[in-house]
Amino acid sequence: MGLKSMLICDNGGLPFYSRNFDEFIQIDDALLSGLLSAIGTIGKTLFKQDIATIKFGEGNEISRILVISRDLFSTNRQIFFVFFYTGTINLKILRSLTTMIFMEAKIAFKNQTPETKIVANIIDRVIDNKFNGLKDV
Repeated sequence: MGLKSMLICDNGGLPFYSRNFDEFIQIDDALLSGLLSAIGTIGKTLFKQDIATIKFGEGNEISRILVISRDLFSTNRQIFFVFFYTGTINLKILRSLTTMIFMEAKIAFKNQTPETKIVANIIDRVIDNKFNGLKDV
């Protein structure tokens, strides 16, 4: 139960970062980013919502994908924070996490071809130092 994986990408499908927190099937980040950025864009455009949840399964076996988007003002770019989890999760903590990562890495996100190693270092530092590795949210 809990957080399984995290992916950060933009609305163009460019993956910035991914991290597994538990045993989770490894999927190509670029392929997954494209799909999830499309879902995030549809949610924002059709429903005017910054948060989308997709559910798979029934009963106790439900797995979820949560997408939280952040706009990069002065650009046409959105950053999607995607969380894969089972059971329940603390949305307040994840919103706080996305805000903190967004603020710390905003300059790197604005770059059309970001140095993903630099972005990963920034995000790992935020997760490990401020959110204790995100083991249980």
